[in-house]
Amino acid sequence: MQLPLTFLYDGKEERGTVLNLSLQGCALTADNTPAVSTYLSLQIELAEGTAPIAIELAGIRWVAGRRCGLEFIRISPEMMAGLRDFVALLETTP
Repeated sequence: MQLPLTFLYDGKEERGTVLNLSLQGCALTADNTPAVSTYLSLQIELAEGTAPIAIELAGIRWVAGRRCGLEFIRISPEMMAGLRDFVALLETTP
């Protein structure tokens, strides 16, 4: 699975790609990955024609080259419901 995303940190906006996704976090790849312990906000584009999932606060937990792992810290109940539905769909798709 690869989904486009936009993330914001330290006044910078970067684009990247989600490599895997769960209710607790995701891994992404980007040209400019933030350092471990950086906090950011992000928007994940799930599918064309649908609203993106906005994560209000996430923390970088590991970095390996152009890849990094994020833990979702704060997400609104509405966004969590959309994320939950999407992850459930992924789990049932062969």
